[in-house]
Formats: sequence, C-alpha cells, structure tokens
Amino acid sequence: MIDFLKNMGYVLKTIWTDCETPFEYFIAVWIYCLMALAFTGIGKMIFELVTNPSQFDNVQFGIFDYI
Repeated sequence: MIDFLKNMGYVLKTIWTDCETPFEYFIAVWIYCLMALAFTGIGKMIFELVTNPSQFDNVQFGIFDYI
C-alpha cells in the first residue's frame, strides 16, 4: 500500500510538472478535483459503514437514491 501511494504521488507530481499550456493545467486541476471527490465519497461511505451500518441494509442503496 505504501508503494502504491508513493507511485500515485509521483504520477500526480509528474502530471503537474509536465503541464505547458493553460489547457493542460486545467486538465490537471480537473483530475485533482475528481480524485478529491472520489476520496471524500469513499471516505464518507466508510465512515457511514462504521457509524451507521443499518443504512446499507436497504436493497435500493445506490440504485434509486436520486430517482
């Protein structure tokens, strides 16, 4: 797991340092924002799983949440 995080840090640093145009910087920021959104969402799910596991007992979890 530590190697994975080191490699991810290297890749993210490389993405930022290789940018040359404003569009490439925009794409890099977009990637960082999507990663932050994914990590916070997964973190919230893990937090809810620990603090309120009955929330995940419903069959419709994640399927019909926004319909």
